[in-house]
Amino acid sequence: MYITINGQLGSGKSEICKFFKDEHGFDVFSTGRIQREKALLEGISTLEMNEKSGKDYSLDYLIDNATVKFAKEHQGEDVIFDSRLAWHFVEESFKIHLLVSPGEAGRRVFHNRKTEEEKYKSREDATNQLVQRRSLEAERYLKVYNVVMNDYNNYNLVLDTTSLSIKEVCEILYNEACEYKKGNYKNKILASPKNIYPAKKVSDEYKESDSDIVDIICFNDVMYAIDGNEKLKAANAQGKKIIEVNLIEGNKENISITLNDLYEWEKENEFNYAYYPISE
Repeated sequence: MYITINGQLGSGKSEICKFFKDEHGFDVFSTGRIQREKALLEGISTLEMNEKSGKDYSLDYLIDNATVKFAKEHQGEDVIFDSRLAWHFVEESFKIHLLVSPGEAGRRVFHNRKTEEEKYKSREDATNQLVQRRSLEAERYLKVYNVVMNDYNNYNLVLDTTSLSIKEVCEILYNEACEYKKGNYKNKILASPKNIYPAKKVSDEYKESDSDIVDIICFNDVMYAIDGNEKLKAANAQGKKIIEVNLIEGNKENISITLNDLYEWEKENEFNYAYYPISE
């Protein structure tokens, strides 16, 4: 079975790959390893290699070819691909996209930074840098490959790791992968109710249904509930770490929420967001 996994920085990809390798015998194909080997060969740091790849796309094409070659040579084996674009090149795979709140991602990378690429002055600095890197990466892949990385329709499973431990994340992913392997898998988005922002009513077109699934729109990798505020309140009151959501069409014009509205929402639900996607 092939699993392709990508996700936002700080979402836990490395730990997940280690889990699948140690607990379930999966081989791990990491494009990060190729990048580090290439940097070593050229006598430069991985940070310098990252900066270089922003202008020179030859590394991207090297990684693409290596990914396709590896997939062809290991058909029938259990492999998890830790790669931004493996989902695009390894079509017959369980495609996973991981999310994490920028605030939580900033906390994770600031407290667990290990390389020269991860030099941050503070947790807030880490958060701001990660948000900027997300935007630049999205622009780059759209320009080079004409693919939208944060289009959730590209994936079988989108999982928000914001409120989950790494053990909980791994258990969910493994169980979902097993369901996918059985066939007739229903693609889904599982998100933390504390990483979804309320949006005021868009139009009479959107009615809150009897289903527990919350309708959302997504803008700049941020999820906004559309007429699902009561469901979010219930999920928060029940202490749910994860809920299923349904992505519908929408854009920035559909979002009519202010910072004061978010403050009121926090007060009502007795928690604080680690990141505010809007300003005064």
